[in-house]
Amino acid sequence: MRVATYNRHLCFRIKVYMDSFKKSKYVVVEEVQDKIFLYYSSLSNEFMLLNSTKSSTIQNNSADEIESKDPELFNILLDKKFILEEDFNETGTITRKRRESIESKDWYQIVVNTTLDCNLNCWYCYENKVKGSRLTREAIEAICSNILAQFSHSPYKALKLSFFGGEPFMYWKGMREIIEFADSFCKDNNVTLILDFTTNATLMNERIIDYLSKYQCHFQITLDGSEVTHNLVKKPLSGNSNSYRKTLSALKLITEKINKHLIALRINFDNRALNEIDSIINDISFLNRKRSYVIVKKVWQIDTEDVDKGSLLQVLQKLFDNRFLPDYYIMPKGDVCFAERENQVLFNYDGNIFKCTTICSFDKDNSLGELNTDTGLVRWNEPILSEWLGDMQQQQCLECKWYGACFGPCNRQLMANRDTFICTFDSMNLDTKEYLMYLFKYNLLMNELYS
Repeated sequence: MRVATYNRHLCFRIKVYMDSFKKSKYVVVEEVQDKIFLYYSSLSNEFMLLNSTKSSTIQNNSADEIESKDPELFNILLDKKFILEEDFNETGTITRKRRESIESKDWYQIVVNTTLDCNLNCWYCYENKVKGSRLTREAIEAICSNILAQFSHSPYKALKLSFFGGEPFMYWKGMREIIEFADSFCKDNNVTLILDFTTNATLMNERIIDYLSKYQCHFQITLDGSEVTHNLVKKPLSGNSNSYRKTLSALKLITEKINKHLIALRINFDNRALNEIDSIINDISFLNRKRSYVIVKKVWQIDTEDVDKGSLLQVLQKLFDNRFLPDYYIMPKGDVCFAERENQVLFNYDGNIFKCTTICSFDKDNSLGELNTDTGLVRWNEPILSEWLGDMQQQQCLECKWYGACFGPCNRQLMANRDTFICTFDSMNLDTKEYLMYLFKYNLLMNELYS
């Protein structure tokens, strides 16, 4: 810590020793226009636009030299954490923040695979469907028991109840039973209840949405292009219904009837879907911009290098122009993946225990534990769980300028690629400058929407 002496009237400062400050290593810099430089701190998620003179001062001088040459600039850099005290451990701070996210007990998340069956047949689906599967009576009772037992073991302030699948609304009765139990429990124990649904929304009718209107609800709902393209992808297993129009109808009902809603509209894209963004934006124009955002996600079977980058950049810009926040590998993540948190569990419809929703087979071989029916607590496979929740960040990630915002790949990806370096940017198809400009625009719009 720098020791300084101040004269009350002359307002001068006497340095006791030199080199007490340093420049952060987690700073990204790009010239975004002629002699205009965009600076980003992944440590603090702060941006600065600087002219070439200011940028040159930063690049060509130490932190203490910047203070001498341009005190005003120095104070801004210090405030925004582009400059730090010499003894500040920035890598340790980021790693500690990540660890705190993993270990947080403030909220508990239960993910429920209501079924592994689905009413649609999307060509890119990675899951092994189980026709006719649904929550067993034993699984429903176990989930309710676990809500109580986990709270007794480690009291939490919020319960996030997430329904996944398959298509979760294929067994609405079982979902509703769990919701009603959780609702009663949360009211009795002053716990915030958040309902969360990953769904194609085609089975959500007005009756269901009226029921959900009294809750705080999060939804992830997918469109796969304009109406024609979407319907070619999301084909009903029976009948000839228009899945695109059914999804839009559900989105409108959610927007109109559920006051406390958040919609993540996910566009799973190939190049054809990218070129249909104008039609999609027109059809979703009714969405509340403060209560919705758009996830832009490549269909995983499409190679990254095959994506038309020009079309992708146009999609992001058009979403910005229409005041939609586009989530395209958005940073800072702010939190680890939910499956990396200690206070999270996934119950399959048959009662088997998992954590991640992106595995192909929810079978015994991939199970991470079992439910203790006497206590309601999960008996985890501790050696596997310890690795799942461990600090596995690659050394290259710790040194990367983006580490403060990215946190590195999730542990499941790292375990699947033990001998290979993997990077979030490998999937983006954007260079550093393109991604930095996207992130800057995102923050400008976010501040505008929520100011």
